[in-house]
Amino acid sequence: MVRWITSIPQNAGMRAARLTVAGSEPRFELHELADPTPAEGEVVVELVTAALNRRDWWIWKAPSTPVPVTLGSDGAGRVALVGDGVDGISPGDEVVIDPALGWGDDEGSASEAFDILGSPTEGTFAGRVVVPAINVHAKPAALSWEEAAAFPLAGLTAWRAVVTCARAAPGRRLLVTGGGSGVSTFCVQIAHARGAEVWVTSGDDAKIARCVELGARGGFRYDDPEWPAHVRAATGGAGVHAVVDSFGGEGWAKALDALTRGGVLVNYGDTGGDEATIPVAGFYWQWRSLVGTTMGSPSEFRALCAHQFLSGGSQRQRHLHYAGRWGRNPPAARRNRTRRGR
Repeated sequence: MVRWITSIPQNAGMRAARLTVAGSEPRFELHELADPTPAEGEVVVELVTAALNRRDWWIWKAPSTPVPVTLGSDGAGRVALVGDGVDGISPGDEVVIDPALGWGDDEGSASEAFDILGSPTEGTFAGRVVVPAINVHAKPAALSWEEAAAFPLAGLTAWRAVVTCARAAPGRRLLVTGGGSGVSTFCVQIAHARGAEVWVTSGDDAKIARCVELGARGGFRYDDPEWPAHVRAATGGAGVHAVVDSFGGEGWAKALDALTRGGVLVNYGDTGGDEATIPVAGFYWQWRSLVGTTMGSPSEFRALCAHQFLSGGSQRQRHLHYAGRWGRNPPAARRNRTRRGR
């Protein structure tokens, strides 16, 4: 149960939905806070919409989360203030926020300063938020405010996993595990938009059918112990070039078995467990590789925003989290199309 306390007067200044108690019975309170001011290289964004992610749930469920804190990794709005040393961004610009902070200059992996917006850094469940200028990007014109708030975290995670790590392109076959989950639906659509042949696993036939609508060639029930063999049969005996996985745990052994020789298992989550046992001989004798990934770089976020998947081309983004406009109601006040679970 989530408890809300709303005692802010109608004429208050900037408000923020503050997590004040974390754990099994988290509590949020609407607090009045001073407007943030940008330091050098930063901008302040006045939020129009903010979106709720599974990450927020993880944080508010953890008793060790330092409180009070403003959650929220995703958001979209208008630039309100610009700090010194910022070029090319002006007050009034409509922007989306890249929630991956402090990535650094190495495209291969994030720096030690890497963080994600929304705890411990104050997040988007507020009237305004301050972020580095490199973390704002022009809002894709084809997207509504709700759509713009819903895609950054999940979309960026999916983009790096599918494009950078799995190298989705014409002629490559990808399998996305847990096709009904939030990031996975992005993975399916992005891989399809990049011209790859996409397959999925799920424990629900309706979710597999939905993934086919989003661009997948077909799918397999992961509760069928023979699903890797079915993947091979569907791909002419070859297997897939890449498995994009968020399950981890006991799922890795079967995911590796679905790969072709030289294939790659890309992992960005551990919803099925944080420990896995795999057959080592079958790993190195087949020249397979394992790549871990989290979020993505600023250049990957720019590529995501510029791709036809979001810019109004043939593959329009169709997955949304909970998103809400800021007003008297807390974030997530409006429920848009949502896809949850595996």
